Amino acid sequence: MTLRPYAATAAVAALLLSPVVTAPAQAVPPLNVVIDDATEPTTRAFDITLVKLRSAPDTRRPAVVLVTHGRMVRPGDSIDVWFDLDGDKVPDLHVSGDAFSEFTVHKTHSFTKDGKDISDQDVARLSMARFHSKIRLFPSKVGSPLSFSVVVKSSRSDKPARTDDWAPSTRKFSRPVLAAPLT
Repeated sequence: MTLRPYAATAAVAALLLSPVVTAPAQAVPPLNVVIDDATEPTTRAFDITLVKLRSAPDTRRPAVVLVTHGRMVRPGDSIDVWFDLDGDKVPDLHVSGDAFSEFTVHKTHSFTKDGKDISDQDVARLSMARFHSKIRLFPSKVGSPLSFSVVVKSSRSDKPARTDDWAPSTRKFSRPVLAAPLT
């Protein structure tokens, strides 16, 4: 049996024009995420009103989490930030600090227990001044994750735990943000 040339051409054309089944492409996380938290000055000791997550502009610069509070930072105010670096909704890094004092950085797998203290490795920094708490994360020093998500908790040392404020929600991570530019 011989194959006619036009039949072979038609078969190839049909194969090329048929829809190709492919897996859906994963979307790249955004460069910025803004979490607008309701103002609760009467029920929260140290109210969070806004959280902004920003990607690192390049691999040598930090990604930034900027937390805006409902009042100026005072002695006794504390902030805790948990980072999810691998998208599994379990904390990987915990940054904790008090106003006008030092901060610590721990590897973790829990919201309640910290693992190894890695504060000396300069993977993150915390500063608190005026109406803001600023956390800088250096993605290249924590294994260059594709993206990160956060949970932020603000509290006061002289107030009960029920007055703590969480953003975006109690132990619920934000949407992911691209950690650093893709190369």
